[in-house]
Amino acid sequence: MKSNWIKYIFIIFIVIILLFAIFKIRKDEEEKQQELEHISSSQEKITELTLGIARIRHN
Repeated sequence: MKSNWIKYIFIIFIVIILLFAIFKIRKDEEEKQQELEHISSSQEKITELTLGIARIRHN
């Protein structure tokens, strides 16, 4: 009977580890996505600034 309890506890422990791993991976992916969005928005601002300077010099 004891061995059955050990099996159940082991299975529950494995499931908890899997859930934690899935949570951690999703959190990392969201952070990377936000970082990429931040970088792309920064690049757009720099492009607009340089175009603005070029227009001022051209006129």
